[in-house]
Amino acid sequence: MQDVAPSNKPGRARVLEELGGRTMALWGDCRAMGSLLVETLRLARRIEGRHVVEQVYLVGNRSLFFVGTIMAFTGAIMVVQACTQLGRIVGDLTVVGPSFLQLIIREFGPTVAALMIAARYGAAVAAELGAMKTTEQIDALRMAGAHPVPYLVGPRVLGGLIAGVPLAAFASMTAFVSGGICANYLFGVGWETYFRAFMVDPGDVLVGGVKAACFGVAVPLVACFAGLRARGGAPGVGRATTYAVIGGSVAVLWLDLVV
Repeated sequence: MQDVAPSNKPGRARVLEELGGRTMALWGDCRAMGSLLVETLRLARRIEGRHVVEQVYLVGNRSLFFVGTIMAFTGAIMVVQACTQLGRIVGDLTVVGPSFLQLIIREFGPTVAALMIAARYGAAVAAELGAMKTTEQIDALRMAGAHPVPYLVGPRVLGGLIAGVPLAAFASMTAFVSGGICANYLFGVGWETYFRAFMVDPGDVLVGGVKAACFGVAVPLVACFAGLRARGGAPGVGRATTYAVIGGSVAVLWLDLVV
């Protein structure tokens, strides 16, 4: 008797079912985060300014060294690679600085800075709110008459929005300067040749600013959503932190593509 290969239909059905379930869960999370953002905007008048200032400090000032270090190495590596490739192909390095400045303002400055914020600030927010959720501190806030959205979510979202644009500008400038130092000392590119901005137009600055503002809202919003839905003690806080970092990073990349 000839052997009959087993059918793969049940396995395929399970894969499709799993994929469909995850897709629906992701869509539900996106809708829930949209509702959280709408509720934050609706209750914006109840947000206290001192809490916003505190979050601006945590997002911006406390991230300067971290973001500056990462962007300095990023700018240096990108310029070294660009100079190496251009030197081999055309031998003209006069446009390295202006073209890199346009790229860093429009793309890499806001995006890489937001990814760093998602890893540092987003994880901290999710862990903090997740611990409050699992220990029923948020329920105690509700019983005391304090709405958790303007008290916990609003200051973080607004703080991210305020600090996002200056932090992206700082990241872009750090990467550009570190790249200029490498271009000058390693490839002999003159300071006057590198530090030019004739390829940057107002549209590039506008796109970079819009991206930075969107990222500044998305990262703390995802982190707050992850923290507020934490369940199950310490393991739940760990899952919320992981969700905040991964979800915030995916949101940054998706918004980068859309904008």
